Amino acid sequence: MSARSNSSVIKLFYILALCCFSGLAAAEPLRIAVASNFYSTLNLIKKEYEKNVPDSISLISGSTGKLYAQILHSAPYDIFMAADSARPEKLERAGLIYPDSRTTYATGKIALWSPKQTGNHSLSLLQSGNFQKLAIANPKISPYGQAARQALEKLELYSSIKSKLVYGENISQTYQFVQSGGAELGFVALSQLMQTHQHYWIIPDHYYKPLEQQLVILKSSNQQQRAQDFIEFLRQDTIRQLISSRGYAVP
Repeated sequence: MSARSNSSVIKLFYILALCCFSGLAAAEPLRIAVASNFYSTLNLIKKEYEKNVPDSISLISGSTGKLYAQILHSAPYDIFMAADSARPEKLERAGLIYPDSRTTYATGKIALWSPKQTGNHSLSLLQSGNFQKLAIANPKISPYGQAARQALEKLELYSSIKSKLVYGENISQTYQFVQSGGAELGFVALSQLMQTHQHYWIIPDHYYKPLEQQLVILKSSNQQQRAQDFIEFLRQDTIRQLISSRGYAVP
């Protein structure tokens, strides 16, 4: 082959490579709608994924109920990572997800936290009623809020302190209420406390229905394979260990 022919082949190679690169660069990021309790954990997973895979991910965080409503109104998400199993099941029954994509990725836990109390003293403060505000996530749209209400009912305290409740739109806002002093104590996700706080009371599992968190690939997505690749990444032992270290049980 002549030098001129070699030069033509090399030019063709670079043109093809540039076209492929441009196609990847122009590709839309994988859009994941995630329940707010899992956002910080998923953000860590995202960084690990993007270090190992030539792909990009966009995270959209909110309450499970709000994200679910957005999906019903055709929000352009590829994966929905809920804080419960109820909404993914509803999407499956409505035929809005890829078959067999619904799976449990974690089981959440709740804790009672007061920045000025330690351990069981938070429970003592709750039982005494000697406080002005108790923060929980809105039970109508947040599974963590539903769990908090169930725990209060199990403790036979809900009726007596109902007037003192302040509701976060999601579990992140609920945490902020307590952190800022807007509420003396609150029911928050254990995952929000494990990394930065040492004193809290973990609510016994039998006080509320299991917070089985499920994900689905939405049928409106045109990126099914990319979504499936990410879900396979979640199943790696190192990622499962990361999720566990953040206060979740893993399947």
